[in-house]
Amino acid sequence: MIYFDNASSTKPIKECLDTFYNESLNNYFNPSSIHEGAMHLSANINRIKANFLKCLKLDDKYEVIFTSGASESNNLAIIGYALKNRNRGNKLITSKVEHESVLNVFRYLETLGFLVTYLDVNKEGKIDLETFKKTIDKDTILVSLMPVNNEVGFILNIKEISEIIKMYPKCVLHCDAAQTLGKERFDYQLADLITISAHKIYGIKGIGALIKKKKISLMPLIHGGGQENGLRSGTLDYPAIASFNVSLNYITVNFENFYKKTLVLQDYLLKELSKIDEIVINTSKNSSPYIVNFSFKTKKASVIVEALSNRGIYCSSVSACNSKKEESSYVLKAIGRSEKEAHNSLRISLSKDNTIEECEEFIKILKELIVTIRG
Repeated sequence: MIYFDNASSTKPIKECLDTFYNESLNNYFNPSSIHEGAMHLSANINRIKANFLKCLKLDDKYEVIFTSGASESNNLAIIGYALKNRNRGNKLITSKVEHESVLNVFRYLETLGFLVTYLDVNKEGKIDLETFKKTIDKDTILVSLMPVNNEVGFILNIKEISEIIKMYPKCVLHCDAAQTLGKERFDYQLADLITISAHKIYGIKGIGALIKKKKISLMPLIHGGGQENGLRSGTLDYPAIASFNVSLNYITVNFENFYKKTLVLQDYLLKELSKIDEIVINTSKNSSPYIVNFSFKTKKASVIVEALSNRGIYCSSVSACNSKKEESSYVLKAIGRSEKEAHNSLRISLSKDNTIEECEEFIKILKELIVTIRG
């Protein structure tokens, strides 16, 4: 098997699984209880939160809220802030290329009367700064932008955007960094609210976090026992949190080595794919090295993906969250690709586990399929 769908989910490292198993077996207490074992876990969770801030190079002005994953973190950040701060303003800004767990949240908020602007990006994934300056105003309370796009891999100009936002004290910046953490260099201090997820960084599924500035007030979406400072009720999953900490430490220590290795793989794929007349490459050289996206001129991407799967090569067309709907890529249409190109795109997403031999085998089989599969 050759696994090229790492943007959807990575293979968890053994240390994460071992930690989850051992902590589940030995530290199964509810961290909110008041006996010694539970208080020990509560103290460990606080230490883990401090380590999260250290790994992201954030100071104690920030705090960590554990969630079930990136979708919940995005919902809590965007809905929680918008509803809590509605008296300060009614306008929100995002881009047309965000993950569905962001875009659908904004669509929901529109039904509640919020005014949402969905910004265009250019073919490099950049937002026009003059357009942004004309869009943001004193009634804008939230901007949500992903530093690295999950489908094409382009890198948004967050630093320049954040400088403009600073001129509007009521407005905060949320970044869905699920595809950024461990994969791209990013100054997390630019953001006020940050979404991350464990299964994107060789951890387990079902655990994520929202990191936010302490001064920011949110309305909780889940009500109950008041865990996580009243912002996310529910029994904290200590084994999952401990496992998440292992994966975060792992990608923090190995960031440079993994980045350089993956860059070589991306360079090879882009070079070889550019030689194939049937293919239009959508990923630019200035994108995240972990993603390669391209479209077929005459072939149907879903048929190619199925054929590759039958040969033991797993990749995806569009985002995994959208892939079963047989829809074209809204991200590619946003950067000017045709409906046909957007419908027939294929995404290769890489990880530390991939090799140049796998890339060579992929190119070889892809060429065979392009010849044999009818348009």
